[in-house]
Amino acid sequence: MNKRSFLATACTLIATAGLPLAGAQAQGAYPDKPIRVIMPWAAGGPTDVVGRVVAVQMGEILGQPLVIETRAGASGTIGAAQVAKAPADGYTLLMNPSVQGIYPAQFKSLSFDPIKDFHMVGVLGTVPMVAVVPPTSKFKTFAELIQHARAQPGTLTFASPGVATLPHLAGELINTSTKASISHVGYRGSSPALTDVAGGHVDLMYAPLAPALPLIQSGKVVPLAVTTKTRLADLPNVPTIAETVLPDFDIVTWYGMWVPKDTPEPIIAKLNKAMVEASKSPKVVEALKSQGTLPSTMSYQEAEAFNLAESARWIKVMKDANIQPE
Repeated sequence: MNKRSFLATACTLIATAGLPLAGAQAQGAYPDKPIRVIMPWAAGGPTDVVGRVVAVQMGEILGQPLVIETRAGASGTIGAAQVAKAPADGYTLLMNPSVQGIYPAQFKSLSFDPIKDFHMVGVLGTVPMVAVVPPTSKFKTFAELIQHARAQPGTLTFASPGVATLPHLAGELINTSTKASISHVGYRGSSPALTDVAGGHVDLMYAPLAPALPLIQSGKVVPLAVTTKTRLADLPNVPTIAETVLPDFDIVTWYGMWVPKDTPEPIIAKLNKAMVEASKSPKVVEALKSQGTLPSTMSYQEAEAFNLAESARWIKVMKDANIQPE
């Protein structure tokens, strides 16, 4: 090897050897500026409220603020697309509910892959649902309601905040799992759906806990069962669906945080650590409780597996219920 070749080779080796160190130093300094969090839903909604509570605390832990930017529209896909195409440097995050994993069956075509173009940072919190009926309902237990729906298919209705929302898909899953036939009635949000249940215009709703609890406490709707595997502290006398008609039944709605797919793992790990620590903060726990949300302490690996399992489950439910993509 001549001197010129030797020097060129030596320089290449030195430069190559320096790359991992530089990368490690860059990741070690992360974050050194504010972090953008894209919120693909309207300000003031449940995702926004829960997300802001956790984001503020995460910013304090990380030493840099997490700045929420609203990019609402198209069921959250406008904001999600923006994050999918953002630099994978940990400075652009997506905060979305569990609908992220349902997008593949909800839309015929998207400019991004909701699963492959992202990695999960973690689950911000989970939201139990409760099966509620009007105070005038003749059904005193969830088992009675399901028995009636089996014997007289199509005579009962259930409300939801909209097509392909988790309360809608929960109803479809229960229909197929119990061989019951309860017709879906979609609304634009939980409030009008619950109003019609309270008024006796719809027979049933699998409602998120936060909007349902005040109506339960005031007697405007009656709880028959909760969708979680264990009973809820707020409704200790209300049985679970698992106790009544479907053993091992356990579903929740949830909120999560994602980063673009090529984000370095040390950055994801650092964000997850801050999220878990934030979720244990008493003020965050109390704030989430006011939204009917239970804090999560999943690792980023656990959250990734949870997201994949949830996506597979709900896409199957949509196909089984013949819910067509838009």
